[in-house]
Amino acid sequence: MRWAWWIGSLVIVVALGWRVGTDHIWADFGNGYYYAGRKILQNPAQLYYGENCGGYVNFPLLAYIFVPFGLMAKGEAGRIFFLVNIVSILPLAYWLVKLGNLNGWRRWFLLFFLLISGPLDYSIWLGNSTNLIMLSMVLALWWFKKGKGLGTGILLGINGLVKIPMVIPAGYFFVRRQWMVVIGGVLTVGFVLVLSLGLIPFSLNRMWLDNCILSFSGNPVAAYNNQSVAGVLARELIPGSRIDYWLPLDPTPLFATVSGITVLLLYVPVLIVMLYDWRSARTKSGYLLEFFLVLVCSLLTSPISWTHYFMFLLIPVAFYLDENLSTTGTKGLNLLLLVSLILVTVPVDLTLAFFDGFGQRVALSLHFWGGVLFYIFLFALWMRHRKSILAK
Repeated sequence: MRWAWWIGSLVIVVALGWRVGTDHIWADFGNGYYYAGRKILQNPAQLYYGENCGGYVNFPLLAYIFVPFGLMAKGEAGRIFFLVNIVSILPLAYWLVKLGNLNGWRRWFLLFFLLISGPLDYSIWLGNSTNLIMLSMVLALWWFKKGKGLGTGILLGINGLVKIPMVIPAGYFFVRRQWMVVIGGVLTVGFVLVLSLGLIPFSLNRMWLDNCILSFSGNPVAAYNNQSVAGVLARELIPGSRIDYWLPLDPTPLFATVSGITVLLLYVPVLIVMLYDWRSARTKSGYLLEFFLVLVCSLLTSPISWTHYFMFLLIPVAFYLDENLSTTGTKGLNLLLLVSLILVTVPVDLTLAFFDGFGQRVALSLHFWGGVLFYIFLFALWMRHRKSILAK
């Protein structure tokens, strides 16, 4: 019956996915991944990164992954990639439940929020790869729980190369001297770097670094789907900023001051966590809890954190719902978790509808504020976790 359920779910997902995909244009896939997969075969130099890095934004070598799609007609390639994204939800649901060892109502609670996740829906609607990276991260953390540090490092290294805000969380394991994880990550990044320099012109690699990474440092993007602190403050504090404008803006003195102070305040909990008894070993749960704090802090403080990145918050939810950990929570913590989950689950279209109806830009930042509440929840949970360890 279990296999029948999985097979039936797969058939339904594929059938509905193909039907939906017959009349759809996926912006990130069509303008980025598909374009890159075609150009990298013809001439790597054609993978031109414009001054503000439009279209394909990932590092050049990654384009080779999309070569099979580039060999197809654009419409067929888009539908197949859409199906890959849709089908990936099934193993993602399975491994989230398995990571938290969830049973009973906890399992259904998590699956419900996965089902209605606005960021997940947005990622698939765009034709992005964030949901695939989330699946990879869940597997990486599962391996870490099982003591497979090398495999964990390899997957985290890949994730960081694809999604830049994932680099800082992966670096947490270096600070905590988890050397097998570090070795796996360094080997992955080193291998990719050597391949990239060997197969891709150096000028193109440099162009990607300058135009897609460094150009956004200190220059905020005020678009509605940027949920970092820089994006939120740019929408509120930079005169004339537009929510449908994805190019970096010149920061005003007020923005620079408020942004700097806010980022510093957001770093305080992570600094406390990292410095507290910093040379002592942790349990696997302790390492994971601290990793999640660094992950959320990175999402909040990166120059750009797209709305679909906030689906990653379901991973620490699965971790918390583990019966051995959630019992250390309180009613206040659980309420804080619920409120934050509701905010980070809101569909993107609904935030735009709120903005259109009330004209308040704060409605466009609901995912960010949910992330802040979730960050507070994790820090409070960490403090309770430390107290429980000291009590023993």
